[in-house]
Amino acid sequence: MKTKLASWLAPFALLSWLHMLTLTADLLAIGIADSTPIRSTLFHLCAWLVYGLIYLSPALSLTTSTLWLSSRTPRLAMFTAVITTILCLLFIQIDGMIYQLYNFHFNGFVLNLLLTPGGVESLGSSSDTYISAAFLIARIVAIQVLALLLSMKITGSFCIPRPWIAATTGLWLLALVTQAFLYGVADLHKDGTILDTARVYPFFKRVSFRTFAAHIGIEAAPHDSLALSADSARLAYPLERIAFTVLDDPPDIIWLVAESLRWDQLRPDIMPNSWALAKRSQHFTRHYSSGNGTRESLFGMSYGLYGSYWSSFLNARRGPLLMDRILTLNYQFDLRTSARFSYPEFDKTLFASVPGHQLQEADGTLPPWQRDENNTTALLESLENRDLDRPFLAFYFLESTHARYSFPENKTLLQPYAKDINYARIAKDTLRPQIHLIKNRYSNAAHWVDVQVGRIVDQLERQGTLHRTILIVTGDHGEEFLEQGSWGHNSHFVDEQTRVPLVVWMPGQAPQTIDRVTSHMDIATTLLQVLGAQGPTRHYSLGQHLFDPKPRSHITLSDWHSIGVVTHDLKFRIPYLNRGKLSWKPTGPDDQPLDSVEQAERLKRNRHAIISAIGESSLFLNIPSKD
Repeated sequence: MKTKLASWLAPFALLSWLHMLTLTADLLAIGIADSTPIRSTLFHLCAWLVYGLIYLSPALSLTTSTLWLSSRTPRLAMFTAVITTILCLLFIQIDGMIYQLYNFHFNGFVLNLLLTPGGVESLGSSSDTYISAAFLIARIVAIQVLALLLSMKITGSFCIPRPWIAATTGLWLLALVTQAFLYGVADLHKDGTILDTARVYPFFKRVSFRTFAAHIGIEAAPHDSLALSADSARLAYPLERIAFTVLDDPPDIIWLVAESLRWDQLRPDIMPNSWALAKRSQHFTRHYSSGNGTRESLFGMSYGLYGSYWSSFLNARRGPLLMDRILTLNYQFDLRTSARFSYPEFDKTLFASVPGHQLQEADGTLPPWQRDENNTTALLESLENRDLDRPFLAFYFLESTHARYSFPENKTLLQPYAKDINYARIAKDTLRPQIHLIKNRYSNAAHWVDVQVGRIVDQLERQGTLHRTILIVTGDHGEEFLEQGSWGHNSHFVDEQTRVPLVVWMPGQAPQTIDRVTSHMDIATTLLQVLGAQGPTRHYSLGQHLFDPKPRSHITLSDWHSIGVVTHDLKFRIPYLNRGKLSWKPTGPDDQPLDSVEQAERLKRNRHAIISAIGESSLFLNIPSKD
């Protein structure tokens, strides 16, 4: 009876497998495109066949269990088969879209985006995106329902011969063994054509023959010895109690951060107000964010520490020393965002010590450009009505330059521009022909951000308080437009994703253009020292005073799972949250490719800086001794 009931399952599984293979064909194309030897192409063909079925295995296993447990209700098994395969196909479809654009799979970052309040809203999806997503889901549903109906019809009129099933099973098993063997051999020889491209497949299982090879006398190429350990141990922050000098008249601080604003937008034609401010202030032309995402960048500029510390500080609900000092000095607050303070969890980190009612969020139902405009108006009112006998801190996060890049049409600067960005239809092939239109849209949004900067500067000048104000204008991180192969941010440490503008109006400082490398981590360091911090900087920060000309061996970037070390001739990425080894090729500091000889020479030359960055990643953690 059960065999008869299950006769439709084999053809349904085969048709679902074919459906999965069509959805993952782009991943196969990416893997093969980056592979030159025949063995690499063979590896990818086998891995594609193998993982196409593995991605369906949860659905097929659950369907089989349902068949055995509910043999008298075959419709329940059929319903289970359709629903679970649809979920598996949707997951892989979404994961593939993420990987094509951002070069990472569904991970903790994406899960955090979905589960944290304000995360999904931060994408700025439009109604067209939701409509396209609905069509995508409907298409997958229709194909799977059709597959079930076809499977039932096939089994009603034609029985699939067992030799065919055995041959298909044998082909799959042969592909399974072949891809595992080829990866294991590549691991022995450290063959990047396979090791570097295998991660195109989500949940790829790495295979190693190193122990067996050692037993039979085969010497394997050594793994890279450099790695980080992300530890959530109890914090040791600051390292020593920090003494502060008494300040009779602390400066006001206006801190303006624009989402995804990269350095090359600070031009007189796109951002004339900010450009004019830069000409009479301190303009840092080679300034790097502390990361390629909002979380790591704002963490770095507030704490002066690497993004690898994020989880430890979040778990401890520990705010930055800078905010402790500002609270001690009895500052008035105007803290605003056009996004959410809960995504990322800045209400539990940067502003953990600030009462929740002080955190002002814009109306999320409005378009980002209007949120920025309304927030600016509210900030101007706070500046007008504040107590001039007390210092004032305004932190303002502007959202217009976040994709979908928002601005009012009557403030359009560049034409033509993309009228909308539909996330559900985005892939690199569809982006390339219109990327200049998307970038024009982005520049229009940057221009709108500049309008808000101009309004704030005008208010400070009308009020006569600019002379006593530290005014900071910067971006959280950059934004790439396929210059290095990706769109957006959160995927690489290339300059397009990590270099940002920085303009600082500092009372008492003469106007100057500063071309040496600086970091977001220097902002917290500078503000703390302006507010009277004494003693070695290393006791509370990994940054350097912005106006300190002392040469530095390196700066460090962070993302969700790695740090990047940037020196005068090298950019090198080191994982700290990976399972298994991922390989990133070192480049020059401006992302220029290096041959294998240059890579080895520069790694050797910069080994001290790399090891120093690794040590600094746990400097502010109380890690128990292993003795």
